[in-house]
Amino acid sequence: MTKLRTLILAAGLSFASAAMAHADGTVTGAWKLSIGTNDAPCTLTFTADTVGNAGPAVPSSDCENGLASISHWKAVGPTLQLYSSSDELVAWLKPKGDAYAGSRISDGRQLALNR
Repeated sequence: MTKLRTLILAAGLSFASAAMAHADGTVTGAWKLSIGTNDAPCTLTFTADTVGNAGPAVPSSDCENGLASISHWKAVGPTLQLYSSSDELVAWLKPKGDAYAGSRISDGRQLALNR
């Protein structure tokens, strides 16, 4: 029974470490954010806080259609959440290869976040 608990604890710690490494190692920096497939992307730049799984997000001046309201991000497991300055959830994105895809909360439109 002790070996089983140790194995479960090790697996849980390994998963948590991998999720945090994914968030900090791949999320920070400049990304191209677009709505749907035909919209021209704008740039969204992520910076990590001291913990590394959240921080400010700065949209470029060409971010339109409500994307300029994004002010910070948070990694929750493998997903990425984008928030407005009033802490409203703007979008929830899931990893898709080296990118993220999801939908905007306000209207359900598809969003893509690519390097």
